[in-house]
Order: sequence, then C-alpha cells, then structure tokens
Amino acid sequence: MPGVAPKLPEQRRRRNTPERGEWVDLEPLEEPVLGPFNREEMTVRARMWDGWRQSPVTSQYGVEDIEAIYDLAREWANMSFADRDRRMNWLGLTPKGKRDLRWRTPNEVKTIKKAAEKAQVRHIRAVGDSK
Repeated sequence: MPGVAPKLPEQRRRRNTPERGEWVDLEPLEEPVLGPFNREEMTVRARMWDGWRQSPVTSQYGVEDIEAIYDLAREWANMSFADRDRRMNWLGLTPKGKRDLRWRTPNEVKTIKKAAEKAQVRHIRAVGDSK
C-alpha cells in the first residue's frame, strides 16, 4: 500500500470538534433514545422500530429528528418505497444515509483502528529494517 500510514487519533494535532465533512464515530447506546413501539401485532414496522431503537445513530437525534422518525413509522404503510428510502437516508438509518452524514458505526470504528494499528506496525518495521 503506497503512502504514509495514517496517524492514530491521539497523535493528531488538530483536535477541534468535527465539522461537516468530517467523520463522527458513533458509540453504542447505553439505553435507547426512542421510546417503545406500540405493538398490537408484530409487524415489519415494529421490527424496524426495535432495530432503530438500538442503533447508535439515534444518539445524534434532536427533538425534531425523533418526531421525524415517529412520523416515518406512522406513515410507513402509506409511503412509496422512494419516499421511505429518502427519509431513512436523511435520518441516517441506512448504510447510504450513514455515509452521507459521515457517521461510522462502532464496528466500522474498530475495523479502522485495527487497520491503522497494522499500518503503523508495518511502517515501524519498514523504517527500522536495516537491510
């Protein structure tokens, strides 16, 4: 792999808060941000709601976003696939939505850290190699 290995986050000089265009690493939720779904029967919406409740994405939601997700759940059956997909992307509930908002899930963060550590070790070995 050409180029210099990326620095570890603790070695970076720039420590300002992320702005638009920078990645935000999401932490696992300690408790759900969204309330429980009113389930009179188990439906696709109820299963999706349970998934959304456990998603670290919801930690980034404000009051208006929570209302938007309630609205999405209420109107789910009456919406076209394109409308559902657009709203889910906007809320970061799809892989595309997370990429667009530049949010990384905990699994992605672990993978990136492991790759950076491996690259750092390879870089140290290459520099320290006297052959």
